[in-house]
Amino acid sequence: MTLWRCFIAFLLSTSGPLFAGCQEFDDSLGYLSVEPPSPFLLGSDLLVSCHINKCEWRSEVSLVMKPWPEIPWERHDCSRVVTFKLPDVRRPRFHLYCRLHKDGSVNIVGGLTLKGGWPPDKPENITCETTSTSPWVECQWRAGRNTHVPTSYRVSLSSGNSTWNWSSEADKVVLPKTEMNVNQRYRFVVSADNRFGRSRSDPFTLEPTRILVPQSPRITHIHFGNSSAMEAVLHWKTAENSSQLTASVRLRPASSSPWEAREVTRLSQDEVRVDDLQPLADYRFQIRTCSTATRKCSKWSQEVVSRSPGKGPSQPLHAWRILSNRKSSSMQNVTVLWKAPPPKTFSGQVEYYKVDEGRGSRQVVCATSLCRFSLQVPSDLEALAVSVVATYGTSPPASVPLTFSGDPEPALRLTDPVANGSAILVSWDWVRPRAPGSDELYYIVEWTSVPGGKSELGWIQVSLDRNNASIQGLSVGVRYNISVYVVSRGGVSTPSSILAYSGQLKPDAGPSVSVLEHNATHLLVQWENPPVELQRGFINNYTVYLRTLRMHSQEIPVAVAATHHRKTWLKCPEGAVAVQMSASTAAGEGRRGNLIYSRPTEPAAGLTMVVVPVLAVVAVTVQLACWSCFRQRIKARVALFGPDWLVEGLPKPGNSQAIKLLLDAGSEPSFSYTDSDPPLSPISFVSGKDLYPLVPSVRHPTKSESSFLETIVLATLNNGYKPQLTVDTQGDQSDQTAPTGDDSGSGGFGPTLGNLLSGLELDSSSWPNMMGLECTRGNLSDPEDRPPVVDLQSATAVEVSLTGGYIPQICIPSSGQEVE
Repeated sequence: MTLWRCFIAFLLSTSGPLFAGCQEFDDSLGYLSVEPPSPFLLGSDLLVSCHINKCEWRSEVSLVMKPWPEIPWERHDCSRVVTFKLPDVRRPRFHLYCRLHKDGSVNIVGGLTLKGGWPPDKPENITCETTSTSPWVECQWRAGRNTHVPTSYRVSLSSGNSTWNWSSEADKVVLPKTEMNVNQRYRFVVSADNRFGRSRSDPFTLEPTRILVPQSPRITHIHFGNSSAMEAVLHWKTAENSSQLTASVRLRPASSSPWEAREVTRLSQDEVRVDDLQPLADYRFQIRTCSTATRKCSKWSQEVVSRSPGKGPSQPLHAWRILSNRKSSSMQNVTVLWKAPPPKTFSGQVEYYKVDEGRGSRQVVCATSLCRFSLQVPSDLEALAVSVVATYGTSPPASVPLTFSGDPEPALRLTDPVANGSAILVSWDWVRPRAPGSDELYYIVEWTSVPGGKSELGWIQVSLDRNNASIQGLSVGVRYNISVYVVSRGGVSTPSSILAYSGQLKPDAGPSVSVLEHNATHLLVQWENPPVELQRGFINNYTVYLRTLRMHSQEIPVAVAATHHRKTWLKCPEGAVAVQMSASTAAGEGRRGNLIYSRPTEPAAGLTMVVVPVLAVVAVTVQLACWSCFRQRIKARVALFGPDWLVEGLPKPGNSQAIKLLLDAGSEPSFSYTDSDPPLSPISFVSGKDLYPLVPSVRHPTKSESSFLETIVLATLNNGYKPQLTVDTQGDQSDQTAPTGDDSGSGGFGPTLGNLLSGLELDSSSWPNMMGLECTRGNLSDPEDRPPVVDLQSATAVEVSLTGGYIPQICIPSSGQEVE
């Protein structure tokens, strides 16, 4: 009862919050029973009964199974016996207890621990073995599934009329070899028995001569070979003849890890080697031997623990070189490039690198993944050697050839760049096939941006069994020069190079254009491409934009293929044009370049100097020959179609006699008009010898003379025009002869007026226009050109008073001269 109370208390303490603070155990409330009782056959149906000593009103009973979760059985009303049925129970061990619920409180009525089990399976796979020096024969078998209940085994060994029996609680048994005859066969049977049943194995024939196995070996020593190879050598011993045995090894890096069988390389009769070990790891080793005759194997030896050392670099470095263009007769400058070994390939740290020049070595300290070292070497040196010295060893030297082998270069090809523009895949073909045992070592693929000097030289080493390489970490829009070499023991082949982009962009600048020639219909343009770093791709065509200088003129694009050698003739519109140019790549058209203006060139200066004088001489000759007739024709045309005043000759102030008289007198009267002739009043007509004398007394003119003079004066005053009188001093002498007698009084107009007006001619064409009087042109002797003449010879004197302040002008033509 005390133990049961402890068990119930343990259940309550491990039940969690389900019963915490709300349940109590009271053994006076009842107990729990089950049928069939424990232990029971797994798979049976269990009938569990809760016996309640006292049921109260509104109380209920439930059943709980642990460690299973609470079974959601329905609660039953309290009665003296409450029964629960558990069908097909297959749990080998569990706990049951009954609960009484009342008013929110829970009481444990009772509990049981139940066990179940299976009947034993038939024993199978019986094996027996012994060694030549062992006094025992060990036999074992496969018992099958776990019965969960105590099971005993009985071994029967019989031969003829003799039978021997041995008992065992496990699935193996040890038989004394003394009970057996080596040359006799035995019948071996195993029987298994527990409370749920019994089973029996099939008979097994035991032959002592066929169960003999080699003796288990013993590991005597473990040592690790080359630190860079990470291998372990196991030394072992056995009592058997080792020449007829083979060895196998298994290991594990820790006690919790499973055993791992490894292939071994037998170095001698008692030495084997295990490869591919991890550095700085604790290994557990076991070894066993197998007979080559019987194929029987010994048991595994006792395990031996040993720690592997650190791993040194095992592979040569990837190295390359840059040869300087400066090379004297005895020395040359070389820059050696190499890559640090991957950290996973060795243990510890890199201490330094060693560059071997043949006659000596130099230690170089480099803490980066890409290292370079410049030095001067003899010009006849064929190769350098580079190796790394680490904590646990030194790598094999990497040969760096400095000479050229003369081998043909590979044929380099370029495939499409990757989608993100950060890599290029290149491949190549080599016309010279690689034969077994040839001197070729590897390929070198190198790349650098164009133009050079902006980035470090990139390169990778590729094994001979490959003919392609992926160049990573490139930038879009940057041109790269990619080359591939074949490296052999005899040197380096001629490189094969290409230009490539990982991704193209639109040009960031346009071409610089200029005009070499420009005529009326065509112009010759030349251009320079933008710098390579601004092209950002391969230029596949150009576009030239032409536009005249007129307002709102349209731009004319002209496509030019990239095959032109940066010079081409273009058809252009007439006159001056503006020229601009752009370049295009696979990504599209880029920015335009400089804008220039050009106009067609003039004819050659030499031709102009010859043609212009000739044309001038011809023009002057034609003008002189045709001037008179040309002038007459123009005048006639103007007189025919134009107004009269266009063909009338304008008076010339330089011919005014009044102005000449004033200049001779040295006085200048004040003017009341803006006309060029100074006003004088009064005016009298005098003889031709003494111009403009004052006439104190005159004779009144006749009626016809007065009418004519009044007409002249009125026309002059009304129109503001200065009439001109034409006096023919060379006329007929008979017409100019002065009258005699009284008509020629000394103070009158008599002979003077006669002489003055005897040859007076008036142009009647100007009268209707009231434009005044003017001197006639042409030949006065021609009757058709002469105007009507008024004969005033009979008049003796005329006195004219001009109050308008105007002086009429008198034109006196000289002999044989035309009056203008």
